[in-house]
Amino acid sequence: MAYDAEFYRMYRAYLQEKTVRRNHNKVFECFRKFTGLTPLFVADLGCGLGEYSLYGHYNEYAGVDMNNAGQIQNFVRADYNNLDFVRALHFMPTVFVSLFSIECCLSADDKYALYKKIFCGIPWIQHALVGGFFYESKRDLEMVGETGGIVSYQTIEDPSKYISEVFSECRIHMRTPSKMFGDDVIEVWKILSRC
Repeated sequence: MAYDAEFYRMYRAYLQEKTVRRNHNKVFECFRKFTGLTPLFVADLGCGLGEYSLYGHYNEYAGVDMNNAGQIQNFVRADYNNLDFVRALHFMPTVFVSLFSIECCLSADDKYALYKKIFCGIPWIQHALVGGFFYESKRDLEMVGETGGIVSYQTIEDPSKYISEVFSECRIHMRTPSKMFGDDVIEVWKILSRC
């Protein structure tokens, strides 16, 4: 994977594109309404540049990743696949978000196994917001090569094959063309909620 300085420079510009910013802000607002008025203590898994810390809704926030690309103030250097990161947080997370990390880095079987592990292993987690995508012209491919030499999993799985007894899932699909990723990108946002 080529998550280097050039990729992050392009990604910063991507996050400011009008359509991207409008769509992501709309999803963040929808997620806030979905979670109700409860305080949001957010663990951002694979926080990258910290988009959610800048534009999302929360009472407390911590970014969890292997490197602090976004210079996040409340940052925990950890692999989110190992739930030990929770011990390093200064609060008990009630929500996790993962914007284009878990969905893009793991196969469908592996990401749903991780979601179950998080909901079962962190009992205070009530909700999650995770973002993935697929290319309309490549929706039959599980993995695709992208800008910057990155290979990503697409969010194309049939949700009826991943029904959980631990959490429910709602999905939002948004057409989100951008200079960085092209015109035929469909973002797939999932809101997970403890059953």
